[in-house]
Amino acid sequence: MTADFSGGILTTNGLANSLGLQQTSTCSGCAAGSVSGKVLFDQSLIPGSGTGTVNIALAAVTGASNSTIFDIDFGSRPLGFEFGNGDVLGGPSIQFNNGVFNGFFFVKDFVADGKTYELSMQGANWTMNWLKSNSSSQLVAAGYLNVGNQGLTSQAYFDPSLPATELPNNRIPEPTVLALVMVGMLGIFMTRRHKQTYAAA
Repeated sequence: MTADFSGGILTTNGLANSLGLQQTSTCSGCAAGSVSGKVLFDQSLIPGSGTGTVNIALAAVTGASNSTIFDIDFGSRPLGFEFGNGDVLGGPSIQFNNGVFNGFFFVKDFVADGKTYELSMQGANWTMNWLKSNSSSQLVAAGYLNVGNQGLTSQAYFDPSLPATELPNNRIPEPTVLALVMVGMLGIFMTRRHKQTYAAA
């Protein structure tokens, strides 16, 4: 099953502007942009009610790109991560609480502008911290994901047997298709012109 998800940025500090998570460099605390992404998960693994909080690890799927399996973007630039990125310390896992979408478990270190950061998602909440040294860090931004029964939107079944060109999200025609359409239109034009030439004679 593929689905979209979204959320927001609640708090920004210090270096958030350099990551595109803040409106201006002088407006500390003025969040910019939002959080959005998509996920591919096995619907049959969703636990039932009364099971508490359960993390289900996302895994590679034949016929699915890494960005189809898990892709998340933060802020106005955006700052993005996807399944298979290096430096993942934990996850990504989709999280359910009593059978209802509850966010993700995902921990990743990344480098931007020569500084090392850590993104940590625990359920519906996420934080980004600047890792100053081995023993200290500073909050850069924090936010949330929309969870619950309405947290996963645009749900659709994923069929790995379909080639990528047949997936519904691919709406851009291939160059060869465009060329064939143009040749067909040229043929119609030439036929009409040819008939007009004989009609005039």
